[in-house]
Amino acid sequence: MTTPPVTPTPVTPPPVTPTPVTPPPVTTSTPEEGPALTTHLYALESESVRLERFTRRGGAIENMGDDLLVVMPKGRFAMVFRDGAVEYLDGNVPMNEASLEEHEDYDNPTFDPSAFRVADILLKELEEGRYELFATHHYFTGTCIRFRLSSTTILRDEESVKILPGWRTIFDAEPCLPLLGFIGFTGDQAGGKMLTDGADHLLAIIGGHGIDGWRGRPTFDPDVHLGKLLRIAIETGEAEVLAIGFRNSQGLVRDADGNLWAPDHGPRGGDELNLLERGGNYGWPLVTYGVKYSGEVPPNMEDEEVGRHDGFLRPAFAWVPSPALSAIAVNDEKQFPLWKDDLLIASLKDRSLFRVRRHGTDVQYVERIEVGYRIRDLTFMPDGRMALLSDGAQVTFLSRSPRYCDEESRNRRDVYSINCESAPALPPPDSPDTEYTGPAVPSGSGNPDTDTAAGDQLFGVQCSTCHDLNAERHGPGPHLVGVIGRRAGEVEGYRFSAAFDSLDVVWTRNSITRFLTDPERFAPGTSMSSHGIGEAEARAIADYLNSLNHLSRLVRDSQPAISSDFDVYLSENALVYVKEPCAPADTEAMFFLALYPVDVNALPDHRQPHGFDNLDFEFYWFGGVFDGRCTATVPLPKYAISKISTGQYVPVEGGFNHIWEGEIRLEQ
Repeated sequence: MTTPPVTPTPVTPPPVTPTPVTPPPVTTSTPEEGPALTTHLYALESESVRLERFTRRGGAIENMGDDLLVVMPKGRFAMVFRDGAVEYLDGNVPMNEASLEEHEDYDNPTFDPSAFRVADILLKELEEGRYELFATHHYFTGTCIRFRLSSTTILRDEESVKILPGWRTIFDAEPCLPLLGFIGFTGDQAGGKMLTDGADHLLAIIGGHGIDGWRGRPTFDPDVHLGKLLRIAIETGEAEVLAIGFRNSQGLVRDADGNLWAPDHGPRGGDELNLLERGGNYGWPLVTYGVKYSGEVPPNMEDEEVGRHDGFLRPAFAWVPSPALSAIAVNDEKQFPLWKDDLLIASLKDRSLFRVRRHGTDVQYVERIEVGYRIRDLTFMPDGRMALLSDGAQVTFLSRSPRYCDEESRNRRDVYSINCESAPALPPPDSPDTEYTGPAVPSGSGNPDTDTAAGDQLFGVQCSTCHDLNAERHGPGPHLVGVIGRRAGEVEGYRFSAAFDSLDVVWTRNSITRFLTDPERFAPGTSMSSHGIGEAEARAIADYLNSLNHLSRLVRDSQPAISSDFDVYLSENALVYVKEPCAPADTEAMFFLALYPVDVNALPDHRQPHGFDNLDFEFYWFGGVFDGRCTATVPLPKYAISKISTGQYVPVEGGFNHIWEGEIRLEQ
């Protein structure tokens, strides 16, 4: 399908309604430390600054030197300074909302005023301390709503930031949207992201506002500016259409090679990352990988066309399900050199960042980084920090975390830490003879978060490419859910090599450590090559995998804790006892699981009450006999248990000798 012809549209700037002035309060705050974020290559620290509560969604951010200019959805501005101070500025974006609120249709339930908002801001430095400020936003004309590009001047000196009055209208998109009707106002599909294009032009990608061919004129119409990438002359407002076929692109960025990238917020299952070409047609609303939010077939498509993208330019990458993509930025490498040239894309519904690794214009992989809130906009600060604006009226700064450093690993190459010299020393491993071959791996502190943090990061770097922590899928290697206590070479749905078929080993912390340190020696003929993982790193990964085991967490947190040369693991519906090194084959021992049920009547039919009269009748045991190897397995009944005792008895003359026992209290 060919691209319809488009005609540049000259615009006569309409008058602008004067903007009411709001006194600018200044608040000084200490940025709130947020949770650390785990990524494939970095640990991130976060600090957040709270703004006044937003009454709708929207807004944008733009860095101004070391500080951040914020526009709120209703057009109010604030400066967020590096020290955490927030200053609210005079001079709102001109939207004429007061007149809109007086209109007779404003309270009509079919009109959504929360979608009437500012979409983006852009600063162009004219000279030191003087900027031209651009804003894309909605404007009420008195009868209908336009999507508008306006500008004014910002002055900054050492004492103040001033937005000058006299906003100028540069461009109005066609058509002007009615508040109600079959093609009513759908402002949440505004798009509106901007870039400079030389000294005299801006690029703006404008959303379809619901004029998508499903309910009215398609955005292919040359007289419609919506759903298009425009090149707009700053002085005259003349608009050239560069590309068409977009639904709701809320991001636009240019990479170091000059390529333009834009995520498009599609329908259900139709979010896209597009590499933009002049004259390109990206197909909306005639093609999409998505469907209507109701699950129905889009009305412009035949059944056999659903979920395809034939006949138009295809995206570089698409998401199913849709994460609700918003803004996009290119990593500038100052804080994150291992993310060189990566694209960072924000999301709303998914509350995540997506890191897109590419080679030129080819996407290699996409990493999801969960942040926990809706991200409306993002940018990189001059010092390399990433700034995020949330729909929850919060600005968050992400930086590289100075972690995993101690005296032994300072000055070494460390992918995790930005500055080992300034990082506090962490506790060394238990053994003073441990050979350090990489980042320090603390252990033995008793704090689960501290003990497993290094292993979590090392797993992400060394293991996650091949092994998943989702039991429903395998990667190139088997999933590792419940691997501790699992027999090597035995997991449903994965075909192991002959090297593992011949092993008679249960995965424990020790056996995983030995395998990661020297795979070929542990399992001769294995296809897994050595990654140069040292013993300390391997132990940290093994401890992390062990921490994911439900029973292991209970053992670690229980009082009194089990202490023995036997480890106890939960594998599916059985307890697995492991002794390393193995007991002699002629050692006959019995392992027991003693259950204290919440409800005696809920016990299974195969229960075995303990045979001693002086014990509580509600004490039941399930035995497993040691088989001359390293393990014994005890089935775990499925019912509510108040606590478990585990132990081992070794036969002596006249009976069994109690070696050890510990108690685990289960959560209700």
